[in-house]
Amino acid sequence: MSDPPPGREWLAGLAANPAAPPEVLRRLLDDTAEGDGAGWLASRPELPDGVLEAALGHPDWRVRAALAERPGLEPEALAALAADRERRVRRAAASAAHRVPLPESVLAALAADRDPDTRRRVPGAPGLPVELLVRLAQDGSPPVRAAAVAANSWCRLPPRVRTALRADRDPAVRAAVQRALRVERPLPVTLAGYIAESDPVRRERTAAGAALERALGQWLVLDDDPRIRRAAAGNPRLPTDLALALATDPDAAVRLAVSLRPDLTEEQRSAVDHGASEVPAELPWVAERAGDPAELVRLARSGHPLVRRAVAALRHLPGEAVALLAEDPEPAVRLALAVHCADAPGELLRSVYAKLLGPSSLPALERFAAPGLARWAERPEPALRLAALRDPELAPEVLARLAEDPDESVARAAAGDPRLPLEVLLGLLESGARPGAAAANPALPVGFMLRLLDLAAGA
Repeated sequence: MSDPPPGREWLAGLAANPAAPPEVLRRLLDDTAEGDGAGWLASRPELPDGVLEAALGHPDWRVRAALAERPGLEPEALAALAADRERRVRRAAASAAHRVPLPESVLAALAADRDPDTRRRVPGAPGLPVELLVRLAQDGSPPVRAAAVAANSWCRLPPRVRTALRADRDPAVRAAVQRALRVERPLPVTLAGYIAESDPVRRERTAAGAALERALGQWLVLDDDPRIRRAAAGNPRLPTDLALALATDPDAAVRLAVSLRPDLTEEQRSAVDHGASEVPAELPWVAERAGDPAELVRLARSGHPLVRRAVAALRHLPGEAVALLAEDPEPAVRLALAVHCADAPGELLRSVYAKLLGPSSLPALERFAAPGLARWAERPEPALRLAALRDPELAPEVLARLAEDPDESVARAAAGDPRLPLEVLLGLLESGARPGAAAANPALPVGFMLRLLDLAAGA
């Protein structure tokens, strides 16, 4: 007895197929409304006008709600969904209004919606007029009133409304008021203020970032707690001479924090025995120098591997810095350059990927593709066989063999490759092969797409 046709896998593949024309997508609206759902409406990068109109008028509310979740939905379409007859669609539209600006008239309709869960989602939407915020703050539903109270909305409410909210009968509303009124006390900057501070968290925050008076700085570098000394060592407002007093601290984490300060000369930095080159560290001060090519080249020559790694992680670098970091003796530096820097050469990307078998994001970069990668198709590591697909000169017979690879990720990627011979692609649509990945292949003829829809409907 033969297996039933893989209808759901075909539908999921067609929904993801970037070459699927409007007639296929309109059929999918009906065929995936139930069962697999219509979530593909939110994930497809582009949606033709005809499909958008069909989704807006679709009889199944789940299709219309899925449409509201599209990140780039036009305000006109979202406004139509905000007036939908189904409250669950209006709820989705009210949530989407936080990322898609809507006219005041549409926001007013949502704020007056008969469904309290819809009204609850309106506060915080950009462009919400103060009169609508006041209406929501006086709503008959406690969750709606609580949603209208936030730190950035409290000052917009009239005094009489704020007074009523403070005395609200609902504890959730009063709790929202307390959160909105919570004011962070300034951190102590004097020695007397620090000694009077009883909260250990605030003490550590003071050491890490406050504008310290010198007397307080002198106190902090002598603290018995290594966490406080470590925090002070990394505080850029601590005078350099006090920070250097910690360069020989018995705690390695303290010495590391000293070694990563922006105010040290390279000689001072190299003199610190931090002993922890592989400890992750973020260096905001390096990112602040992103617009200074000469400084970036200087930092790329630093003797500290974590400084060099922070430079390598910047999006754009001058050519001299890229050349230096691409030959860095530290694998972590080369990896950061390959993963984060848009100027990293393709040869480096391939070298890092081959040695580390990852990260998986590297083969997706255009600079990764190169003739000769087909040699990896014979390697035992699945990650290298997967990367072999980036060879622009990959032979059809090698691609067909990879589509039958025992590793699922390799086989699916090869099955979706538009260079796959048509007869091989059609064979992969069968049960037990790679039907979903094959249906997502942009080289699949439209006639076969429509045939798959017919077969899935009859399954």
